[in-house]
Amino acid sequence: MAIALRFAATPPRLAAPIPPTSAPRAHGGVARAGALGGTRRGRRLAMAAADSARCRAKREGDGDGVIAGVAVHGGTGAEGEDQLSVVMKFGGSSVSSAARMKEVAGLIQAFPEERPVVVLSAMGKTTNLLLLAGEKAVGCGVTRVSEIEEWNMLRDLHIKTVDELGLPRSVIHAKLDELEQLLKGVAMMKELTLRSTDYLVSFGECMSTRVFAAYLNQIGVKARQCDAFDIGFITTDDFGNAEILEATYPAVAKRLHGDWIRDPAIPIVTGFLGKGWKSGAVTTLGRGGSDLTATTIGKALGLREIQVWKDVDGVLTCDPNIYPNARTVPYLTFDEAAELAYFGAQVLHPQSMRPAREGDIPVRVKNSYNPKAPGTLIAKGRDMDKVCTQYIN
Repeated sequence: MAIALRFAATPPRLAAPIPPTSAPRAHGGVARAGALGGTRRGRRLAMAAADSARCRAKREGDGDGVIAGVAVHGGTGAEGEDQLSVVMKFGGSSVSSAARMKEVAGLIQAFPEERPVVVLSAMGKTTNLLLLAGEKAVGCGVTRVSEIEEWNMLRDLHIKTVDELGLPRSVIHAKLDELEQLLKGVAMMKELTLRSTDYLVSFGECMSTRVFAAYLNQIGVKARQCDAFDIGFITTDDFGNAEILEATYPAVAKRLHGDWIRDPAIPIVTGFLGKGWKSGAVTTLGRGGSDLTATTIGKALGLREIQVWKDVDGVLTCDPNIYPNARTVPYLTFDEAAELAYFGAQVLHPQSMRPAREGDIPVRVKNSYNPKAPGTLIAKGRDMDKVCTQYIN
């Protein structure tokens, strides 16, 4: 879609940016700790120890590791019961309505042995509605912003959702008011830049996570809403397609682990978003952004598994819209998944799997509409005894 992109209708600046580390990527925690601790930039990050994802003591065992100098026992079992254990990411279709949010909450409750970090996308088609609303605001005039169809659709969707979940409208009103003011600012300036566009679309994830966290708390599941740009997701300033910087991993590990130790509550994190290290403005991560948020958290905390819940049963043998008898591929390596993506598979973008691959953390693709389906497990390697081979004479 065509969006007028010229000079900035400048969104509010976030907290002071944190510069990226200049250290090269290394798989050893000691290498990372030395790189951070030996520079002024590293000291400003105040990281007392290496990223846990890179210094897990046992990949196949109990997942012991270190975050900011504190011993961490990932995974399940008696020693790991006080630690976060898995990432559960849910896409827009999985949280598209109040009914779907209730289903997702039920899925989380169905695994009481887990202590998940939950990553959410915006509700349904909210991102598209925000982009269209911004495009129309450029030319509609300030007094007609309230008449923009897409603005009214997304406002009504979120109000209806909190009403059906039995939540007070105050959960969402502040963000809706802020969004309306932003659209009026765009209308007044008659321009919408890439920076302003990123700020505009961020409202989708910011609202979905607030609604879902409030609902979990209401049903007795203690949860904490987290904006990714406030918990350490540091990116380049390439608005619309920002890249996550290395400084993100220790910053996210320290924040999420510290919050959990002080007050255990399920983190409900906005997918797709970050903070530009120079501008301090909200950035978006481009295609596969929410999945990338999930794998980045998994690597940062050195968790046992990353679960990506979508609206299909896993990675399929072909497009089910073309051939309805497509079958689920039960096991894939990261190399195979990347190759499938190159040839058109759209379940996971290769960029989003990179942190999981570097951290050697399995990614499980599941269907939130059909949770009993086994899904697809993507890992560094696989047991060939589980692979069905067909010979052709």
